[in-house]
Formats: sequence, C-alpha cells, structure tokens
Amino acid sequence: MVKTIKFLKPFDANKIIINQHPHFSDVYLVELPLDSTPEEDWKDTFEQKWKSSKDLWDRKLYLVDDKIRLLSTVDYFDEKLDWMQKMIEDTNRSVEEYNKAVEKESEMIKDETTKQLLQTERNQANVIMDAVLRKFA
Repeated sequence: MVKTIKFLKPFDANKIIINQHPHFSDVYLVELPLDSTPEEDWKDTFEQKWKSSKDLWDRKLYLVDDKIRLLSTVDYFDEKLDWMQKMIEDTNRSVEEYNKAVEKESEMIKDETTKQLLQTERNQANVIMDAVLRKFA
C-alpha cells in the first residue's frame, strides 16, 4: 500500500525556504514541508501528474525528502500554490485507487487460495473415504 502525502500544516515559517534563482532574477525556488517523505510509487505518480499538467510551461516541481520545491516566477503565485495542492490531491486520488485495486486483487487471491485449500481438503477426505469404503464396505 502506498501512503498518501499532504502539506505539513500548519506551516512553520522557519521551515519555508525562499531563494532567488542564481541565474534568473525573476525566478524563485520555494521549498514547502510535506507531512512525510513520499514513497517511490507516490513520487512517480506525482511526477507524471505535474508533468502532464497544462500549467507546466511556467513552473517546475521537485520532491526532495519530505519537501516539495517549486521553481517559478512570482506572477499568480496564489494560483500556483493552488495548483501544487491540486497536484498532490490528484496524486493521492490515484494512489488511493491503486491501493484499492491492489487490495481487491489481494482479496481475490486470498479467496482463490482458500477455495483451493478447501478443494484439497475435500479431495483428501474423498481419498480417505474411498479407502475406508474399499476396505470395509
């Protein structure tokens, strides 16, 4: 099961890093804390989500340990924060769907294994019954 991720709230102002890009004066790197370090499957799904977003052209996202980094201009920054939240929520939704599918498959395998065990027990009981009937019938 893949764990879902969210922003660490409330934000501790001391954990938010904002730096100007060294080569582009209008670009900033903003680092925000997450509630935990994402697993690889979550990271892969997240990367797929934001890279397929129509808003990709003016922003980039990076996951580093338990932080998310946004590289962007200041323009429409509130919207970009909303977009980041949406990317996280979309990723979590996909991860939850994946988890449900894995759980369902696991249950099906478990049910099939149980059926096979019951059938094996029945077969063995039939072998014993046949032997008893042959011997004493």
